[in-house]
Amino acid sequence: VPCRSGERCVPQEYVCDGKRDCRDGSDEGNCSQFCARPGLSPSPVQSSMPGIWSQLWARGPLALSVLGVFQCLNGNQCIEEKYHCDGAQQCSDGSDELGCWKPSDDCSLRCDNKTRCIPRIWLCDGNADCLDKKDEQGCIHAKCSAPEFRCKSGQCVSNSLRCDGNRDCLDHSDEEGCPVAWPVQCPSGEVKCRRSGECVPAAWLCDRDLDCKDGTDEKDCGPEELRCGSRQWPCAGGDPCVPDVWRCDGQRDCGDSSDEAGCECGASTKCQSSEFQCRSHGCLDLRLVCDGKEDCADGSDEGGKCSSLLSACSQAPCSHTCYLSPRGPVCACEQAFELESSGQVCKDVDECQKSGGQPCSQTCVNTQGSYSCTCQPGYSLEPDGHTCKATGIEPILLVAVQSNLLLYGLRSLKEDVLATVDKNVMIFSIDYDLVGQKVFWTDLSAESIKWISMDTRRTGTVVKGIKSDCIVVDWIGRNLYWVDGTAGQILAIQLTAVWRGKSEHTIVLDEDLTQPQSLALDPLNGLMYWSEIGGEPQIAQAGMDGSGRKILISQSLGQPTSVTLDQLSQRIFWSDYKFHCIGSANLDGTGVHILQLTQIKNPFSVAVFEDEVFWSDMKMRAVQRMKKTTGKNRAVLIKRSQQPYGLKIMHEVLQPKSPNPCLDTGCSHLCLLSPRSKGSCHCPVGLLLADDGITCVPLEESAFLFLALPTGVMQVLLHRQPTLPEHRILPFTNVNQLASLDYIVQEKALYLSELGNRDIRLLRLKESGSLSWRKILSVEGTVIDLAVDWLSGNIYWIDSENPHINVASSKGQYPTVLFSENLYHPTSVVLHPPSAVMCFVDLGSQDDSRRGSNIECASMDGSRRKVLWQRSQVPEGLTFSDSGTRVYWADTAIFFAQDVILKFAFLKNLNFACLNDHLLVFVSAQTIKVWYSRAELSENQWFQIDQKIVDLKVYSRLSQQGSNSCSKDNGGCSHMCLPNPEGLTCKCPSGYSLANISKCVEAVLCSELSQSCKDGQKCISMEQVCDGHADCPDGSDEMSCDKISETKEKGELVQPKDPQKAKHLPCSTDFCNGRGICTMVGGLRRCRCLMGYSGEVCEEPARGPAPGYIALSLTVVLSVVLVALGAFVYFRRAHKLKR
Repeated sequence: VPCRSGERCVPQEYVCDGKRDCRDGSDEGNCSQFCARPGLSPSPVQSSMPGIWSQLWARGPLALSVLGVFQCLNGNQCIEEKYHCDGAQQCSDGSDELGCWKPSDDCSLRCDNKTRCIPRIWLCDGNADCLDKKDEQGCIHAKCSAPEFRCKSGQCVSNSLRCDGNRDCLDHSDEEGCPVAWPVQCPSGEVKCRRSGECVPAAWLCDRDLDCKDGTDEKDCGPEELRCGSRQWPCAGGDPCVPDVWRCDGQRDCGDSSDEAGCECGASTKCQSSEFQCRSHGCLDLRLVCDGKEDCADGSDEGGKCSSLLSACSQAPCSHTCYLSPRGPVCACEQAFELESSGQVCKDVDECQKSGGQPCSQTCVNTQGSYSCTCQPGYSLEPDGHTCKATGIEPILLVAVQSNLLLYGLRSLKEDVLATVDKNVMIFSIDYDLVGQKVFWTDLSAESIKWISMDTRRTGTVVKGIKSDCIVVDWIGRNLYWVDGTAGQILAIQLTAVWRGKSEHTIVLDEDLTQPQSLALDPLNGLMYWSEIGGEPQIAQAGMDGSGRKILISQSLGQPTSVTLDQLSQRIFWSDYKFHCIGSANLDGTGVHILQLTQIKNPFSVAVFEDEVFWSDMKMRAVQRMKKTTGKNRAVLIKRSQQPYGLKIMHEVLQPKSPNPCLDTGCSHLCLLSPRSKGSCHCPVGLLLADDGITCVPLEESAFLFLALPTGVMQVLLHRQPTLPEHRILPFTNVNQLASLDYIVQEKALYLSELGNRDIRLLRLKESGSLSWRKILSVEGTVIDLAVDWLSGNIYWIDSENPHINVASSKGQYPTVLFSENLYHPTSVVLHPPSAVMCFVDLGSQDDSRRGSNIECASMDGSRRKVLWQRSQVPEGLTFSDSGTRVYWADTAIFFAQDVILKFAFLKNLNFACLNDHLLVFVSAQTIKVWYSRAELSENQWFQIDQKIVDLKVYSRLSQQGSNSCSKDNGGCSHMCLPNPEGLTCKCPSGYSLANISKCVEAVLCSELSQSCKDGQKCISMEQVCDGHADCPDGSDEMSCDKISETKEKGELVQPKDPQKAKHLPCSTDFCNGRGICTMVGGLRRCRCLMGYSGEVCEEPARGPAPGYIALSLTVVLSVVLVALGAFVYFRRAHKLKR
């Protein structure tokens, strides 16, 4: 285009582009009156008709845009229309990008006069989201992809579903024209369609759905026998039962409308404050009252005081309005108001709190005279002003149908197959993780949890060797939880775990769970909810770390097979397989609501999304949905011949993003969310949480030491020889001072007692490593020492109140006194279960110097009691060697460790523990040093701690092996089994007696003037005791009649009260313990002890019939020699060191 001066030409697109290219500026002149298409010079016609361009400009830039031109607001610049609202500024004043709107996924269409934005996935989804229905106009179904089949209705389904015998298209067109040879005989549970020949489940007959191609499954259906449930109402015309809440709700649900018949005559009908109440219980518009025409059925709206003057209302002090009625002037309220009790003042109606359900699907805000509905983030309010609809990606129904994982678009109705596994595999439970784009599923036959990528279709295995009834994803804490109903456990593993031959899972809960069936997580609040179907069905809640457990619902439950949470309504939903219903309740267990529809047969899995609840039905072999509050608008989404199991709705609003509290904990292995947005460290099976609270360390199977500190337990690993052994502390915050402990290695069960506390408590250290106490039994006083038979589980203990040694069963049942006679101050008891031998320390009587300290041993049933050693002053730390042939102790009075490796012989104030004949451990009380030594090493090792040690024990897995007579099936005893070297003794609790050698029965009750025989089967008079004649069947009335006991005052032998009777009692070898000859001296029995034995009844041990005692006695005799020899070696070595 030439410049006006003729000096040069400029490109056509430079004309009116806002820049002067001609020196005289003519290329930018008169642009406000001339703005042709860029790139075109004005034609003669255009130049000759400037008025047209002036008129176009007068109409504004929109008129110019018709010609493909946009006039900038500065009036001196034009741009091509395609650059208008392209996101890049072309006009020098930026006016080409002002007020622009560009379609996006979140706002693909503007409707309702540009006041409403519609997401792309809402377009043409069958639901009008615009009031002007613009989002459903001109819809053309998108083309299906190559691996998809296009139904006649436009719906897309996977090609793999074409001609598979299941009708996946809504119009069933995917099964048309299929060259299928139908089977001659249908499988069990299915029937053949009469003409078309295919097989359908028998449950589909007469279910009001056409399943056969020829429709014969719905023909010849007689009237259905109605058996309505307790929460249902029968329709009059033979229609199915409907929920009782549908009765008189203003909607016709029965085919014959019988659910709404006669409702107006119900006495419960109440009119609003803006309506007139007829005596016939109908409601009438106020304008029709006293209008001279009877509108009520009974004419109660006319007559009476209707003839009163309108001025009568002026005298009525009504806050809103007044109207004449047959009763005279009456106050009335405007809509959304109601009269107060005075009948004159109107108050606002809170629609958000009205009975019969909230008017909003999510949040309801009450206002004066009205209310408004709002939606949570991620949702948009529908044109009806009540319903909230999720925005973002399309919600997908993920459902496991036998060996298939199906995807079903809830907007597009598109159906696809995510994965197909082996036909013998049954996918039972499923869940998904949107962050990792994975779907997780359980394989019951392979006992594993697997995953598949939604993007790449890659697969993997999380864990093997487990049984899982339900899996749930924690998308915030990044863990995967599952329920093992058989074991009664809830477990967890990291979401990114990969199976490499060893599981890394932890046990979250395993105490008192009775067949847990399903699980739901609330990671935003760190809570989990689960159902139990064994025993008394219940739904319970706890923290996702297993803390704060409580039962929410224990009533109105039959068999809750599935639970799910609806965060929008803050309710928990469940499916009940036994009661054929869907239930819901508030998250605190209140407000239980049951929906019992005829179409709910055997619900298995349940999910909630928006305002609907979805469930899979095992009998109907279908997935259905309905309104979650009313049960209405039921629809069948998927119906196949295979069995549907688990289902989930996949959408971003159901897994909202939130900070992960576990990122700041520093856990070495697993971190589980807990309430109040915290994380807690947990350990995989086989590891324990160290005292730093974050590190998991192995619980060694080799030697380790337990030290009972005042307020905790320290575990020291002795399998290595560093300067300071590996150790960890288990702190107890609610303990004043521990008193004693014992440990079962196989069960990882730590038994503890506490000063000032009457309980023996159990602390399980297995699996999860969490510290959870459980009381086993309560005793009189404080348990000062305890020992556990690791083979039978029986617990032996000494308490501070009575000089007794007691025993109870593994669960703390049937406590009984084992020893009470001739015990003065017992302080320690130890067991060697494989040989069924026990030993204990009795410090003797402070009032009788002749009753000094004893170390005694006996069988673990209380028989064969013998004195082992009497020459110690204050024996402590009594312990068996691993073999059971040695007993060790420390004597704190003479600063001497008896029968120990001699280089420790003169350490002061010792407490003592021994693992076997090669490892010995001492505590020096003065310096609080723990010494330990191995026989094969020449030097000793020690470490020092800064707390008092109240007890110590050494253990290893090898030290607790073997068996005894009670280790299997309780030895056949009905109550308590106590072992001895030759067999066992069945013991009965108080109030019971042995009917035979193993069965306990209730004992006879004797009067005050009589006593029971030892077997509890007979009562005898006091005169019959020790009368020389056996009156009891077991002869117990003549036992112990001649026992000699010493009086504390005189120290003299006490003779029987009637020596004439006693002298006739015959001698026996038992009287002298098999170690002497019984003779009669002065009418009394006396023992002549064999060589090497002494004492009144030859009780001094030197040799005896029991092999264990031979070894123990030899040990004591040899110890004196060893002490002397050890002292010699000790001082000789010290002398060499000095040299």
